[in-house]
Amino acid sequence: MIALENTRLRVELTEQGAELQSVRTLVDDAEWLWQGDPAWWTGRAPLLFPVVGLSPDGHVEIDGRRYPMGSHGFARHSRFRTMAATDDAVALMLEPSEVTAQSYPFRFALMMIYRLDGDWLRCLATVTNHDDCDMPFQFGFHPAFAWPLPGMQGQTHRVTLADGGAPAMHRPDATGLIDEAVLPSPFDDGVLEISAGLFTGGAMVFPHGAGRSFTYGTDTKRVQMQVTDLPNFALWQKPGAPYLCLEPWHGMAPFPSQGAALSTRNFSQTLAPGKSASFGMDMRFVPA
Repeated sequence: MIALENTRLRVELTEQGAELQSVRTLVDDAEWLWQGDPAWWTGRAPLLFPVVGLSPDGHVEIDGRRYPMGSHGFARHSRFRTMAATDDAVALMLEPSEVTAQSYPFRFALMMIYRLDGDWLRCLATVTNHDDCDMPFQFGFHPAFAWPLPGMQGQTHRVTLADGGAPAMHRPDATGLIDEAVLPSPFDDGVLEISAGLFTGGAMVFPHGAGRSFTYGTDTKRVQMQVTDLPNFALWQKPGAPYLCLEPWHGMAPFPSQGAALSTRNFSQTLAPGKSASFGMDMRFVPA
């Protein structure tokens, strides 16, 4: 287990998936991150790469060839290497292996940097193409927070968009791909009250995002999130589960009509040889 600490926060993560395991505010010793439970969902904050979401028949197509691809890709199941670490920051790297090559035939690097900055946890992902051909990919964050937040039982929880508005929503279809039907936004002037039953139809997917800044929490306790170059957004909870996922993405599952080609999948990005792309998610934990 890797531990980061400053005067405000203590964070734990593992090399397996470079996944956050715990986020605690020191002033009240409160755990904000969902702690995983096989009865609901064992994930806590997986990294999504090289795809976000499900793929048609569990495969992607790259240069005309079919490759098996699990939900949300393989990064969350892969072991990263620690490249550098201090008391309040760590850098981890994922590079190709015989296992990843079975699904994704590229020489890539995925660098994750986690850094504490006061009451902020700053997360930066950088994808680099070390191959000699163009490399399509998607990337996303998938943090899950306790619902209700610690000490906030019985309090109304909301997701609030800093820009206000009512972004159009899609839902998954029966196969897990994104249904093309555009649904009314669940947000009212940028506010969505979290309640049981919201997710009986599956995840709420917002292809055009929720703006660069949004919060989750109560009137007195909240997580503020700011994102960079992550134009898509989703909210998810297994119905009845005591967590809520707030997921900023660059890429998402295809519509059924799009087929399996990774390069033309919704919001895929293509890197030329030697090029990199970075994606940021900063989270501020504001205790009551």
